[in-house]
Amino acid sequence: MFYYPQHFNRGLNNENQYFKQLLQSCDTNNVTYIVFEEPDFTIKGKRNYKAIPFDFVYLFTLFLRKLYNREKPIQSIDQKIGRFIAKVFFKNLYFKSYITLSQSMLSVFRGINPNAILYDLQHGIIHNNKKNYLVDGKVESNLVDNNAHLLLSGESYRNVLVSNEIGNYFQNHAFVVGSNIRSKNILHEKFNYNILITLQFTHDHTTEQNELFFAELYEFIRVSNKDVNFYLKHHPRFNNEVDLSEILKQPNIKIAPSDINSCFDLCSLHATAYSTSTFEAALLGIPTILIPSESKFNCFQKDFNYPLNQSIDNFKDNSFYREKSKIIKEWATAYYTPYNESKFLNLLR
Repeated sequence: MFYYPQHFNRGLNNENQYFKQLLQSCDTNNVTYIVFEEPDFTIKGKRNYKAIPFDFVYLFTLFLRKLYNREKPIQSIDQKIGRFIAKVFFKNLYFKSYITLSQSMLSVFRGINPNAILYDLQHGIIHNNKKNYLVDGKVESNLVDNNAHLLLSGESYRNVLVSNEIGNYFQNHAFVVGSNIRSKNILHEKFNYNILITLQFTHDHTTEQNELFFAELYEFIRVSNKDVNFYLKHHPRFNNEVDLSEILKQPNIKIAPSDINSCFDLCSLHATAYSTSTFEAALLGIPTILIPSESKFNCFQKDFNYPLNQSIDNFKDNSFYREKSKIIKEWATAYYTPYNESKFLNLLR
């Protein structure tokens, strides 16, 4: 069983790119499956017609949560809800494995099927103090209480978790199956004076954090040379948390294309506070400039040892640009190895 929230429909034809290769493996190896899509009423994105809407059961779950004693842990409440839902809606539905994104409905489906193997597929960066995974060396309860496993994109991510946990939970519950992000040839041979800036303004941050990101972005652009063009790309879950109208008045500031691959074709440098696109850019040989920040989100220096720390001017030298492109491409491949179908299928057996 595959389950995911609607906002992960980020590919062509509203396709969920994270599940794409896994579903193809199931198709070609006669593994039967079903895909449920959780609604997201905060966005305007379209639904994936290949997935079954989970709207009614999802809303029913939210309703039942309001009825239960909130003094109990949310995992216990959701597992109890899951047991009730199994009797009402899923009497004839059998599944051995449950694969989700962003740990969605882990506890509910643990209640629906106590014997299923639950997997959370990695969809972003995971670092030493990543909420919902590992904080101060302690594995988060949502994983432990549901005996959930992780499907990771690279061995270096697994090493971050295993080397920083207290105990050996991830040693036994984290598996590397590879990534849908493909390592391709180096895309640009020189700096073309176009810089993609992937933004991090979302409701996941506090108002103060979003305001800090905005101030740091404004300062980064202000002190940069005016002979470069900046293309701003919003986070997929951006919902007008900040007003960029003042920045967009400047002639060298533009809105980036919606498709990330088009952005990389257009821009030969990337800048961000801490976006996952740093890895995607690196696999194409596109260097990233990490925007200086006072926020706690500095995982690329602290956990991932990002190998570059240069300014825009440094990359105007063509030989320097080519040298750094090779360095960051090699660095990224340890975190995003190619998808390994056999490892994935072995976990389902």
